[in-house]
Amino acid sequence: MADFIKCNCSNCGAKYRLPVEFQGRRARCKKCGEKFEVPRKKTLEDSVLDWLSEAEEKEREEEEVIAQPRVINIPKESASDSDSDSEGKPRRKGPIRMKSTPASAEE
Repeated sequence: MADFIKCNCSNCGAKYRLPVEFQGRRARCKKCGEKFEVPRKKTLEDSVLDWLSEAEEKEREEEEVIAQPRVINIPKESASDSDSDSEGKPRRKGPIRMKSTPASAEE
């Protein structure tokens, strides 16, 4: 029994069933006269390789999305409010000091 490839015209969508020998060649549509590419018949190995490569591409896309930092903008009004006192003078920030814990709390 001869193998056939099912394909469609890329212009008008007419359906064709062509012999395997025509795979990878160009054919002319009987309805609209446009030329279209006859696809190659995929082997089981080709379809498995395509499936694996799709999974790898999805993983790469997810890694790219995760790897990019998220940028957060702070409006200038709120940033300037927190750095100045009620008179508009810049607030001085001192060193950070640790609170000492009572001896009874440590035990």
